[in-house]
Amino acid sequence: MILYLTCDVRINMLDFLEMEQELPVKKLVGTFSLLSFVIKDMRHFAHARYLALDREAITESDEELIQALQSYQTIYDMRVVIIAEGLSSGSPFLQDLIQFGVLNIVTTTEIGEIQAELRECFSEDGMQRFKPDTLPQVSEVKPTTMLLEESIQYHFTCSNVKIAVAGCDRRVGVTTTAMNLVCWINAHGGKACYVEANTNNHLAHIIHLFEPEKMGNAYVLENNDFYMTRELNRNYNVIVLDCGVLTEQRLQDDFASANIRLLCGSSMPYELAGFYRAVERCKDLSIQPLGLFVPDDIRNYLTQTIDRNIIFADHSHELFDSQINGELYKMLLHNHLRGNSVD
Repeated sequence: MILYLTCDVRINMLDFLEMEQELPVKKLVGTFSLLSFVIKDMRHFAHARYLALDREAITESDEELIQALQSYQTIYDMRVVIIAEGLSSGSPFLQDLIQFGVLNIVTTTEIGEIQAELRECFSEDGMQRFKPDTLPQVSEVKPTTMLLEESIQYHFTCSNVKIAVAGCDRRVGVTTTAMNLVCWINAHGGKACYVEANTNNHLAHIIHLFEPEKMGNAYVLENNDFYMTRELNRNYNVIVLDCGVLTEQRLQDDFASANIRLLCGSSMPYELAGFYRAVERCKDLSIQPLGLFVPDDIRNYLTQTIDRNIIFADHSHELFDSQINGELYKMLLHNHLRGNSVD
């Protein structure tokens, strides 16, 4: 599928591709801040194969658009096609795009030539005209600070501490957050497991997809133990409970009885009221509100209107990411960590 952000004038520009290449086009019409769209909305279209941007529909300046594309490409791997009719070959913006690795750029102005360039952009190999003769080799060596962070091992002083993760609504990142937390602990000297404490049955789908080895009651994925049952194979430093959506009638027992409680919420306009109500339902409990997919420009608004103690996490789309939000998890567990060493 092609996700197409466009203005009214070019709304039908990609229609011919649906006929010729059988590529369905999802059109979003209007004006867009790409950075805001990536943070707030892009996750709803993560299944798309291509992202086509009508330059006239994007509100960022050329420099801001390059920065937004950098943010986009750190999260998503789908091909970006820029439609910028009349863009000069000597334009600094064009050179910045090429240097950044965005090579599928439509610049001509005649409809026949535009369609020819679009066909090339959506071909198997993509547009070749802007491809340098020799692309620079991307170093696989990670920055020293990242290598150090990955090597740090902590001493976990706790046993079977329960961390419950719940959401104010569906699809706010509860399962990903819970699994990332387990992976971080296991990668940094501790022993943690994931327990599915809700009825969403997400773990069954993950097991069906990855076909992990089963050891006792645990399914082992990336050296992490995942359970559908609370009957665990052994003791752990931390047991992470995925509680799903916080119920309105009565707080789940697993959430209420946990040692540490994370309440996740997002920042779509229609989600904020639910986030607020969920925090209010937990007013008699010690909780840590966690903002996911929250752009910088409204974070102060959330701390002022929902909870002054809310903390914000980097968005993750990888279930087994053992590095993202490490500082956050270290802060949550600071009472249960002693010292650190670098292997």
